[in-house]
Amino acid sequence: MRTISNLLRSRRVFGAAAVVAAGTTVVAGVSAPAYAANPYTAKGVCGSGYAVQRSHKLPGATVYQLYNGTTTCVVTLKTTALNKATKVTAGLRVQGGSWAYDTGAYRYYAGPVKQRSKGKCVRYFGYSGGSNYTSSWANCG
Repeated sequence: MRTISNLLRSRRVFGAAAVVAAGTTVVAGVSAPAYAANPYTAKGVCGSGYAVQRSHKLPGATVYQLYNGTTTCVVTLKTTALNKATKVTAGLRVQGGSWAYDTGAYRYYAGPVKQRSKGKCVRYFGYSGGSNYTSSWANCG
């Protein structure tokens, strides 16, 4: 036989479960991204053995400079307009050499741009969303 106390307790539990369920739905709806994340990573594009040395955020992308002990790699990964071809650029200059670029209308990233750089300073470049960035000379060695 159900007592009033048991009946009230079951309603509170049911009510709390409904609030939790409703809250979960709302939270899930709000926290779900409006777009998928870029399936590529800077390390994945450059290859095994590379580690990120520097990066810079641009509108709709981030440009990364990576190094593996002998070679520098630069890649510009898009963060918005994924799977839609938009202009992005990745560039690299090793001291004593000239700039090397990969530029075009890409869906996920520009690059990789790689140059042997052991014992030399490097600069990197990125373009996305109408803005560009050129780093200072660094990572000399």
